[in-house]
Amino acid sequence: MTDPFDALRITDTPLDPRPEFTAELRRTLATALENTMTDTLSTTAASPTATGTQAPERQTITAYISVRNATAALAFYVDAFDAVEISRLVSDDGRIGHAEITIGTSRLMLADEYPEIDSVGPETRGGPTCSFTIEVPDADESFARAVAAGATIERPVDDQFHGNRMGSVRDPFGHRWTLSTPIAGFDHAEYGRVARQEGYELIESRQLKHHGIGDLYYFSLQVHDLARAQAFFGAVLGWEFPDPQPDGSGAHVANISAPPGSIGQVEPGGSTRTQLWFVVDDIHAAVAKVRELGGSSDEPVLYDSGWSAECVDNQGTTFNLSVPAAKYSL
Repeated sequence: MTDPFDALRITDTPLDPRPEFTAELRRTLATALENTMTDTLSTTAASPTATGTQAPERQTITAYISVRNATAALAFYVDAFDAVEISRLVSDDGRIGHAEITIGTSRLMLADEYPEIDSVGPETRGGPTCSFTIEVPDADESFARAVAAGATIERPVDDQFHGNRMGSVRDPFGHRWTLSTPIAGFDHAEYGRVARQEGYELIESRQLKHHGIGDLYYFSLQVHDLARAQAFFGAVLGWEFPDPQPDGSGAHVANISAPPGSIGQVEPGGSTRTQLWFVVDDIHAAVAKVRELGGSSDEPVLYDSGWSAECVDNQGTTFNLSVPAAKYSL
């Protein structure tokens, strides 16, 4: 009897692949090769040195600019900002279709203008389309160097109330660059105080986000011994508490992603339950619905952080409803 696998086996005759498959494979290989070449070049350019400096991680967001003369721009950035050229692609018509440089640990991509696809620079647009800030060891020295290389002065170097000494120039191709150096010994608390004098409110919650209905907006752990809780959760979760409440009753957790939270101290014998705040779009309507369904609720209160109402569901579970303040929401 013939082995069924032998009966079903066909000869190894080469077949031409479908044109669609060929084109897709070519695009995939080209992309993979380009990424590999870029990664290899960037790793080489920023490879560990004899001093042990590690190569920077690939950044999540990379600026891409268009300039009228990319060849001249590349030379300027090397002279003015110590840029390192990684690669450039030059088209048949002489234009640079893509180039990459690094300035310090940051990568910048650029290309010549391509009006046919509406990719033009500031000189054609009629003004800067974006701006850049570079942190440098000495803002005065870097500022003078950029001007000597051909940049024009927009704002002279000076100490700023946010703790940086900085000045701005415009490069020969229309882009604005700010050179900035942190002021040694600057008291960060001064930033908020001076900001208020200038008519601004400094918000550093690090929790600005979109809040959908039902999202957890805030939490608070209630404990008997605040110092012990801070030490415990600091060791277990890495939480930091740089700004405790003046009366010692609690402290916000400063280094976690949304939702934000805090630890609060209760009186001896008080409840150490965890409090949760959930987002609603209409606090009064939500409170009415809680009561309609057999739960209970305090009257809503408007705080700096937004509307809040403490509720109990129809089985005795305590929770809070909230409409976040606009300054904490996207």
